[in-house]
Amino acid sequence: MKRNTPESYTPGGEEDAIAIGRKHIPPRSKKEKRMRAWVSALTVLMALFIGFSSVYAYIVYSPDPFISYWRSIWIETAMTTKSHLWLAEWFFPEYVIDEVVGNRNSTDDVVGGYDALIILDGSAGYEDTPDIQPDPEDRPDDILGQRELTVGDKDYAGNTVIINDIEEGLVVSEIIGPSYKGQIMLVDDPSRVYIGMTKYPGNVGMRILEMMDHYGAVAGVNASGFQDPNENGNGGEVVGMSLSEGRYWGEYAWYYGSIVLTTENKLVVGNIRNWEQYGNIRDGMQFSPVLIANGEKQVSGSSGYGIQPRTAVGQREDGVIVFLVIDGRDITHSIGCTVDDMAEELLKYGVINASSCDGGATTALAYNGKVLNKNCSLHPDLGRILPNAFLVRSKADAEK
Repeated sequence: MKRNTPESYTPGGEEDAIAIGRKHIPPRSKKEKRMRAWVSALTVLMALFIGFSSVYAYIVYSPDPFISYWRSIWIETAMTTKSHLWLAEWFFPEYVIDEVVGNRNSTDDVVGGYDALIILDGSAGYEDTPDIQPDPEDRPDDILGQRELTVGDKDYAGNTVIINDIEEGLVVSEIIGPSYKGQIMLVDDPSRVYIGMTKYPGNVGMRILEMMDHYGAVAGVNASGFQDPNENGNGGEVVGMSLSEGRYWGEYAWYYGSIVLTTENKLVVGNIRNWEQYGNIRDGMQFSPVLIANGEKQVSGSSGYGIQPRTAVGQREDGVIVFLVIDGRDITHSIGCTVDDMAEELLKYGVINASSCDGGATTALAYNGKVLNKNCSLHPDLGRILPNAFLVRSKADAEK
């Protein structure tokens, strides 16, 4: 049907507006549209800022046990690295960081195995040191029970055996925890364990496989920390004191405990200084914290050290040396562990004295020309450059 409209009718004009019962509203200008867009964007940003500020304040200040625990873990983990301090310092007030770090469990006064040390009394010397070296014939022929072990079986602590080297007296098992993975190595004869060091002290370190090759060692694990600005250190400057084959290197670090082996092949860990005052220290390095002393665990929870890749060395009462490494910083494999996790794993193997060594990207356990663990260094198959390492002499060399 044809619609009758006045000749002057213009579609969209005022007459049409009146016809539908509403007032004519002129179209908005571009300036007005831009202004409304800016106001909308600012409103959204302000809402986001208020929401973020509320969440941030809750995370930083909340007394809720769950939030408090993970806040502490985050800060501890960041503050126990060398180049990732900003992960704490950028996001948390200084006093919050100080409070968390100040709660770190100290093992400064702890010593495990102190009775194994012989103190020189001025005129005394090595010739006056009593012969308390255990008779090798008194040691069990198969102290690790290797004849009953098969790769793929469970060891006595319930972990899967991945290496059973009867000829060299070494057993390696896989460690699998709630959020971490690693390896543990048992060495049957502590007299074969010693500290090896770089050929170029004060200049540059050596990767663990290179160091093992230099010494003719069959196995090894990282030991001391080193000067490491921005995680670019070359291992040339050891932190703390180190003793290898009678050669002292470094300076005593008051903030670290000691990890030493005596001439009687006993491991001593903890607060001992001035090794020269003892007549029977043959090898040593410094790091903390002490994990186990005289059979008693010395750490609990994170103890202020966060979650990290870690290395530890310990000894059973029968003399067997234990190396433990835990991988970390890889959410697809292992995020790392607490020091309490380390102690608990070592206790499963009957360790009575143990201490942490340097960890992080430095953590590396090697055997028979290969790095065993999936470390988080830039070269996982080689590990980082090190100032020194705990090494294991082959049985053939030990018998010479």
